[in-house]
Amino acid sequence: MTTGITDRIQVIDVDTHISEPEDVWTSRVSAKWGDRVPHVVKAGDAGDAEMLARINIDRASDDDIWVIDGKPSMPTALLAWSGHNEHWPGHPHTLADAHAAASDAEARLSLMDEVGVHANLIFPNIGGSRQYLSIARSEPELALECCRAYNDFLTDWCSVDPQRLLAQVSLPLWDLDACVREIERNAAAGHKSVMMTYQPDGYGLPWLAEPHWDPIWNAAQDAGLPITFHIDAGREMNIWPGYDPATHLVKLTVMGFLGNTDAISEVIFSGLCHRYPKLDFVSVESGLGYIPYLLESMDWQWINLGLDKAHPERDLLPSEYFRRQVYGSFWFEQESALRVLDLIQDNALYETDFPHPTSITPGTFEFSETASENLERKFEHSGISEEILQKILHDNAARVYHLD
Repeated sequence: MTTGITDRIQVIDVDTHISEPEDVWTSRVSAKWGDRVPHVVKAGDAGDAEMLARINIDRASDDDIWVIDGKPSMPTALLAWSGHNEHWPGHPHTLADAHAAASDAEARLSLMDEVGVHANLIFPNIGGSRQYLSIARSEPELALECCRAYNDFLTDWCSVDPQRLLAQVSLPLWDLDACVREIERNAAAGHKSVMMTYQPDGYGLPWLAEPHWDPIWNAAQDAGLPITFHIDAGREMNIWPGYDPATHLVKLTVMGFLGNTDAISEVIFSGLCHRYPKLDFVSVESGLGYIPYLLESMDWQWINLGLDKAHPERDLLPSEYFRRQVYGSFWFEQESALRVLDLIQDNALYETDFPHPTSITPGTFEFSETASENLERKFEHSGISEEILQKILHDNAARVYHLD
């Protein structure tokens, strides 16, 4: 009898999220900041109806919501959707109503065993650079304290099993010296990656290609940590206002996935890959079916417009820089992934996006499935070899993130 894929291969999931517990910042940030410290209130008690109306298209007065720098933000369990019995945008009202693995490390490990995943890369929901930048506009000292507090929290959360729960560094992007200190400090604490927006200009900061960001690339390369680009929304996206809210969200999400083509092309065309040959760049929650086309088009235009002659210092074609140090990930894709995995087998990673609405996740709907079920269904008649499966489900990620 043939054993299942997840029995044969230790699957590394390169994109999962944590729904931050309510006391992440109130328990770690100085009380001198009072209510400006990120904290949780009931939506019905927030008192800013106009602000709340812009946050979520399905919100109840008994939702627990985050308050960031005094402004109401998203519900704590908005993205802790795995296992929920309502279609999005329905969501659990509190973390207590959500799957425990969304916020509890021990429960996460138990779920990973259940669904057939060996290791999780952990991304934040509310603890990312966007929130800290919002605070930093008026109080950079508080923002830095909040950023450091989240990184410390994640170190502790992952310490339950740091070989399986893999922390990533959040950055205080308004302060480059502090960014370098956070990279160095958290690399020493065992973090496996540095999270970076590919749209810093959308937050009023220099473009990704500007030399301004060189201290981050230097520090990450020196620490041996890859740069991870999650899908981002730093720039405004043009969406037809006539869509109903759910269709609006669907288009926004799909365009967000494809937005990571910008991240991939930016690090290659800007010369970042050339200047930092030992620095890896990972695109997550964006799929990979489009990557062969992207590589062919980059090479065609590069050569067709004579840039191989205009930039003789670039010793590789765009596609060759990609193959050397850029990676994409897949989760729900079926045919679009299967048709290209042999072409990019050394640069493909697997993810589930747990516990988000787009995730490969156990639950009550007919499309719900575990990672193990998903992989069996996806590859049952695919013709993909065991060698390629081993690469895309374990070896590539183990190499990029320096895992034992």
